[in-house]
Amino acid sequence: MRLGGVLRWARSPAAVALAAFFFLYLGVIQYCSYYFYRDPTSAFFDPTRGYERRYSLARQEEADRLIQSNSSAVPSSKTPRKPQMCVGIATVGRDEEQYITSMIGSLLEGLSGTERSEVYLAVLIAHTNPDEHPIYGEQWLTDSVDKVLLYDVNQKQKDDLMAWEKEKNYRKKAVFDYTYVLQRCRETGARWIAMIEDDTLAVKGWYPKAIKALETADSLHPTTNEKDWLYMRLFFTEEFLGWNTEEWPRYLAGSVGVAGMVGMVLLLVRQFLFDTVITNAVVAFICLVLTPACIMLYFFAGRLSMQPLHPGVYEMPKFGCCAQGLVFSHRMAPKVVSRLAQVREGFVDEIIEAWANEANLVRWVVIPSLLQHIGGHSSKGDDFGDKSKYDRSVAEKIWNFGFEMYDDGAH
Repeated sequence: MRLGGVLRWARSPAAVALAAFFFLYLGVIQYCSYYFYRDPTSAFFDPTRGYERRYSLARQEEADRLIQSNSSAVPSSKTPRKPQMCVGIATVGRDEEQYITSMIGSLLEGLSGTERSEVYLAVLIAHTNPDEHPIYGEQWLTDSVDKVLLYDVNQKQKDDLMAWEKEKNYRKKAVFDYTYVLQRCRETGARWIAMIEDDTLAVKGWYPKAIKALETADSLHPTTNEKDWLYMRLFFTEEFLGWNTEEWPRYLAGSVGVAGMVGMVLLLVRQFLFDTVITNAVVAFICLVLTPACIMLYFFAGRLSMQPLHPGVYEMPKFGCCAQGLVFSHRMAPKVVSRLAQVREGFVDEIIEAWANEANLVRWVVIPSLLQHIGGHSSKGDDFGDKSKYDRSVAEKIWNFGFEMYDDGAH
């Protein structure tokens, strides 16, 4: 009798619908596994494939070829007039790979003659003894950039720098270097100052894209306003853009609302159709079991997969990370210098973000990212610690997954 009842139920419309839901659910899981492996906010994220270098590898080869070619192929430097943008880079010699060559090559490769004349490229050899950096004195560097900066400081500052180098006090020296380069860039009179780390890589066509984004931000929030916007972010990592625990009340309310709407639709349909099929038990099962299962899969799929980032310029007041590429206006630069000189010690991005939160300053980001972080080893020493995972260093995890989706034409 029991077996017969089970067989009858198995042939019922409810059982058929439940089986269809089950197989559809498995199909969606398979779909998520296939398509969402590059989303670090997803339960289906696959670090082996997700961190795979696609576009950045081709772009690095392109940049390296430019630097390795004869000097006539390198866009001319020594900008003769007030530039539109000053790009400032502080570079230190690394125990492992030197990324600065690829960085400079990627900034220059693809620039037209007019664009090159609008960019002032300043590189600080951030050693009190510049001979310690492998690229110092190389002809390609002199030919490629507008200014090779060395420390021009008083004796007290030089003593401090030497002490910080000896003690490996990166928290003080990095802030000093950032401030030093930012100030030198401001002295060029450039309207925009891009502070870029030496282990990043720029997308082909980065300069017109950056200028367009800056003009867009400026039209939305003019720098002539008494309250200026702080920066335009050229790089961000998506890792911190997932479902945030502080927003759980909104997620819960939305989930309850969806379950309630499903219940209301079922009850409304029952008024006209399937009144013998859509029983109270069926409504309860769908609202309390099937709907939560779908909502759970929605969250497991990842925020960036369910709510993808669209190209454009947006405010990004938090979760951006890190200081790989920030652009400041000429007017904002001295305020940034003043703030960093006041704090003097810490991580540059944390100091800037703390100030922005305190003063409620607007922060912009351009999507997709115009820079990729390719550094596998931090210049600040070994960074395999609590924040490393997937058998990757903290430096390797500072990654923009969307950057790898550019094609060779950088569209």
